[in-house]
Amino acid sequence: MSPFKHPKITYGLSTDKYDKCFLKEYIEDITLAIGLTRKPVGIKFIYTKEEFDKLEVKRPEFKLCYCCMVEKATRGFAFKSLLEDHICDGATTALGLEDSTEKIESGREYFSYNLYSTLSAARRTRENVPGLYKAGSKTYGVLVMPFEDFNITPDVIIFICNPYQAMRIQQGYVYHIGGRVNMTGASMQGICVEATVEPYLKGRMNLTPLCPSTRYMAKWKDEEMAVGLPYEKFIKTVEGVMATINSTDISKRKKEIVDRFKNKGKYVDLDLS
Repeated sequence: MSPFKHPKITYGLSTDKYDKCFLKEYIEDITLAIGLTRKPVGIKFIYTKEEFDKLEVKRPEFKLCYCCMVEKATRGFAFKSLLEDHICDGATTALGLEDSTEKIESGREYFSYNLYSTLSAARRTRENVPGLYKAGSKTYGVLVMPFEDFNITPDVIIFICNPYQAMRIQQGYVYHIGGRVNMTGASMQGICVEATVEPYLKGRMNLTPLCPSTRYMAKWKDEEMAVGLPYEKFIKTVEGVMATINSTDISKRKKEIVDRFKNKGKYVDLDLS
């Protein structure tokens, strides 16, 4: 039973309007600061048909893996998708588009990949994999597109980056809040779970070296990995990245950063001595 809400009383503060122009500046700043070569990707979970139909984005022309949609989004493509647009049941269950199966939950599916010595080991791994299918409410659809193109608030931001760039994002993340990043994963369902569902449900950054399936299907480079970040943590993370350049980067790299900003008509004050 839901809490009683009086129809004539406003509860809490209204949420801020999504400021696309403001956020595009932050997206550009982190891209220039750490030298990203792929566009940061925004992910939005859609829970009703009405909301899905309002999205002025096309569905895929043919079935794709979710991680392939993410890879294409890093190159400027955009997709809104339903269950029938996907070909990987690992992602569709993780994203809550459909229920899991007894074979998956028993660990037998994982065990069949020959990645675990025993069925028990496979099941323990599966038991610790977060998934929206466990929430009891279905996801109607998923929006995957470059973060810079969003007109509504995304849920998760995914960066495809190299280890240096992941280091810098992590340093930016802890700049304001301190502490340590509690990363979790098993190189299993790298994009759908470790870079998407984990930060969405836990509200914290997660880093993943990806998994064999997404490396094969999406054809990521060997040196690429992913960072998943809850949208709410994005602005402070970028501010932290910018604040730590002088302390982190050598003079040669700082000169490259200054030049990248200059080429975009921007100025960044760095100590080049």
